Amino acid sequence: MIEVEIRGRLTKEQFGELKKFFETHAEHVESHDREMYLLKGYPGYDHFVARDTDIRLRNTNGQCEIMLKRKVNDDYQSRKEISLALKDNTLDNAKEIVKALGYTKGLRMNRKKHIYRYHDVEWSLVDAGKNLYYFEAEKEASTDSEVTKLRDILTKEAENLHLTVFTQEETQTFIQL
Repeated sequence: MIEVEIRGRLTKEQFGELKKFFETHAEHVESHDREMYLLKGYPGYDHFVARDTDIRLRNTNGQCEIMLKRKVNDDYQSRKEISLALKDNTLDNAKEIVKALGYTKGLRMNRKKHIYRYHDVEWSLVDAGKNLYYFEAEKEASTDSEVTKLRDILTKEAENLHLTVFTQEETQTFIQL
């Protein structure tokens, strides 16, 4: 599975309007609160859009996992994902284990997310705290050859909703907020 996604910033008002639109016109998939630690300082790690490998500890409503995302080509918005489920309902043990493995640095994040399916696209509305709101639109590709086509479809769907999609540089700037 190759995750193809686009993102864009929302104001608090846009977030509320889009949520109301999706509640009326889309299928609600789930809402969750996610605590996440983005590990740093390992081979392949670099700033957000340049890194080939992304390793995270995630706790989504008590469901814990180690998530690995790897870039599949030069497209920063396409990554292969591998999830390793943990039996614990907190990340306390996982944090101790990754520290013992040498991962001593990480960025803690907490996000509230509402996920909808609209026009065969998975839409996530994210409240990242500190008055930061954004959307993600995602589809899954089976092969590298599908990535560009799916990204174009996602961009068109966002434009139809009057949403502005981040460029690679805008994504980097946003992630560093």
